[in-house]
Amino acid sequence: MRRALLGGAIAAVVASAAVPLLLIAKQAMTPERESFAWPPAWLPHEPTLENFRHVLAGAELFGGLVRSVGVAAATVISTLALTLPAAWLGARAPAVGRRLDAVLVLTRVLPSIAIAVPLAVLFVRAGLYNDPSALGLWLAHTLLGLPLAFFVLRAAFAAVPVELEQAARLDGASALGAFVRVSMPLARPALATASLLVFLLSWDEFAFALLLQVTNRTLPPLLYYLSAFGFPGLSSALAAIMVLPALVIVILLEPAFRSGLLAGSGR
Repeated sequence: MRRALLGGAIAAVVASAAVPLLLIAKQAMTPERESFAWPPAWLPHEPTLENFRHVLAGAELFGGLVRSVGVAAATVISTLALTLPAAWLGARAPAVGRRLDAVLVLTRVLPSIAIAVPLAVLFVRAGLYNDPSALGLWLAHTLLGLPLAFFVLRAAFAAVPVELEQAARLDGASALGAFVRVSMPLARPALATASLLVFLLSWDEFAFALLLQVTNRTLPPLLYYLSAFGFPGLSSALAAIMVLPALVIVILLEPAFRSGLLAGSGR
């Protein structure tokens, strides 16, 4: 009985993840004339790649794709530059780590929309609102990525024995040298994990992108507008394109989930 319940639960979880992906793929290959047919069909009568061709041919999609990749990559770099020293300090000084925990958790408690509106006002005054290079969005995504990267990296540095750093110091290394040559290489898997998670966070983020980039859009707002204005085939094709990096990142992170790397620090 227990095995049957476990199997049913696993099947339900797999279905909840697989069915939306299958529906996206189905709709992306459905001609627009079939999209609103009634009753709806589980499979398109005339599968086509026309939706993908239209989406890929659009100039706005190319700009959105370049903007999304650029913002996500820049967010990873800036987030890691800020969180690496903070995470190491939080791992080595528990009192400081608890204060950082409180501050970073507080930033995630507030809804994104509550932060995005005052940020938009500030960016208008600073000339960063709806910037073609999305500098304002990059700053906003960095704020979002800080807590995520901090907790992953802090757990990794806490697992590095402090004696190894002390031994490096005794051999003549500076504090920075011990950090770079000892702690960083041992925390490399967590560094890769944090980078992928922050990239995915920026890639999928919608609220800030919608309010801060009104016309110079990244992909999530563009997907929203295609859906809102009645283009299910085009929006599904764009969704399929956006899902691919997410699937790759999930596959790459699977060893981290298995090893418990994302479970947090025990300190």
